[in-house]
Amino acid sequence: MLTTTLSAWMTTLRHQLHAHPELALHEVATTKLIEQTLSDLGVRLLDYPGETGVVAEIGHGAPIIALRADIDALPVEETNDLPYTSKIPGRMHACGHDFHTASLLGAARLLKAREADLPGTVRLIFQPAEEGHRGARIMIDNGVLTGVQAIAGFHNMPNLPVGTVAMKSGPLMASNDNFDVTIQGQGAHAAMPEASHDPIVTLSELIGNLQTIRSRNIAPDAALVLTIGAIQAGTTYNVIPNTASLKGTIRTFNAANRALAKQRFYEIVNATAKMNQQAATIEWDRGPSCVTNDETITRILKTAFENDFRLVPAQLCNADDDFALYQERVPGCYGFLGSGGTGVLHQSNYQCDDAGLAYGARFHELAALALLKWAQ
Repeated sequence: MLTTTLSAWMTTLRHQLHAHPELALHEVATTKLIEQTLSDLGVRLLDYPGETGVVAEIGHGAPIIALRADIDALPVEETNDLPYTSKIPGRMHACGHDFHTASLLGAARLLKAREADLPGTVRLIFQPAEEGHRGARIMIDNGVLTGVQAIAGFHNMPNLPVGTVAMKSGPLMASNDNFDVTIQGQGAHAAMPEASHDPIVTLSELIGNLQTIRSRNIAPDAALVLTIGAIQAGTTYNVIPNTASLKGTIRTFNAANRALAKQRFYEIVNATAKMNQQAATIEWDRGPSCVTNDETITRILKTAFENDFRLVPAQLCNADDDFALYQERVPGCYGFLGSGGTGVLHQSNYQCDDAGLAYGARFHELAALALLKWAQ
């Protein structure tokens, strides 16, 4: 598929990125490495105004199609014992964005070698801040989709064998809404609860009440997850605090259910607080919509991949990805690429197999060629 030299080149890049992870919107050294690597390849860099992230092009003229890779890391302490383990305490490429970046750089090398034969332009988008779902919005606001007719990308999956691509048309990854609720009560001595309006009791009731959104407002055959991920209340054993808080997330694949869940969330929070003579403050962070693959683009890519990959049906994934924001504007397809590693995504023991990089580069190369042909 690819030369040993190119695979080794991508592996070196991934290890360098993995050893020096940077968090969302702080990917300064990562950006410089990508820019230098593309410049060394003779790839044309566009004048992108964002502080981090890179946009480049290979080929000339219309049509224009885009390939996207995310570049940021997570605030996770790595526990792997590797020669290239993260050198930054509390920072790790625990989601494989180093794998994504190195794969797209490999594709850039492949596409640059055949640039004269490309029937149009391939735009390479190295996106910051996928974690926290800010990066795609920033890049779109800075014009990265101008003139683009289609877009493709993938996320590595360590539970899939190397050489495998999981794909499906329609919904693939869930929408994401995050919430932060603070209950304002009245504190008192723990031995004198009658003098308080206890926010901990209210918070406890609220956690159970919120689960009725899934069990009593959403149809049993519809997918929706509401998870409380953190709670905070009090500092010691004999004091009822003034406030208590929780935060969490809602994931779904249906726009109507997403809106209904938010409506019921506000109603339940405010009613529970009022019932207990307290007040609630809600902070709502609307994240990406559902990653939804265009039927035509997905079919085109499946055909393009069938001789180089083992294709399997993709399963719905409750994780989110702001690739969805690109798909709201241009047709696109997002796949799951086998990276055959150990551990799981977003955990300190995550690992991927460098052998998968060859398939990552090939995914982008074949997608670019197929989409350019389709867009003619």
